Amino acid sequence: MKLFLINLDRRPERLERMAGLFERLGLEFTRISAVDGTLLTADEVKGLGSLRPGESGCFLSHRECWQRIVDASLPHAAIFEDDLHLTPGATSLLRQGGWIPAGADIVKLETRLYHARIDKAATATVETRALHVLRSRHAGAGGYVVTLEGARKLLAMTERLEAPVDQVIFNPDLPWAGSLTTLQLVPAICAQDFYLKEQSMILGIGSDLHEERTPAKPKGMAKLWREVKRPASRVAGFVRRKLADISSDKKWVVVDYR
Repeated sequence: MKLFLINLDRRPERLERMAGLFERLGLEFTRISAVDGTLLTADEVKGLGSLRPGESGCFLSHRECWQRIVDASLPHAAIFEDDLHLTPGATSLLRQGGWIPAGADIVKLETRLYHARIDKAATATVETRALHVLRSRHAGAGGYVVTLEGARKLLAMTERLEAPVDQVIFNPDLPWAGSLTTLQLVPAICAQDFYLKEQSMILGIGSDLHEERTPAKPKGMAKLWREVKRPASRVAGFVRRKLADISSDKKWVVVDYR
């Protein structure tokens, strides 16, 4: 399987780390020089759509990968960002794509370790993992497979950039992702450093988009109210997910990483 790694020219240390990681896994990759959103002019950003500069650069970088898939008529390819951790189990999956079900547009290889809704029944199995249709938002575009047909659809849908790339691909409540057949790999084989829970694994590699996307923290009474309502929100969310699991052929899970 062809592997693309998106990496900014000003982030050579990330490229070095990812190159070492892929080498240890016995995998080869093609580097994609990422579009640096900080170098886009205000007019260029405005002409692309409604996104911030960093989000626009990130989106254009993913579009470059999709375009290469279409130009080369690749049956599928895996696309990665440069702040990932990959499990040893990634090797056998990424060397070939015969396990990708016919009709799939996207296979999400990544997890953010929060709840996502998937079909209870697996569409397919591969080794010790399963592929389930993804039915809820599961943000993050750090690692995924795109098929040729999926790449064609994504390019056609994104001539203007109206939402962040991960939302366009992995939020079925939006029209773009809602028109794609997207599968979630369970357990996942990759996770971005920022979202890992195990302290011994965290390297402190922050997302280049994090500061741009992070809203100002609430203060005073707004902060107090947020803390007061947080436990109730968690309980309500738990109950809502359990009721939904019982009454449908779908389920809420925290997609594991191993």
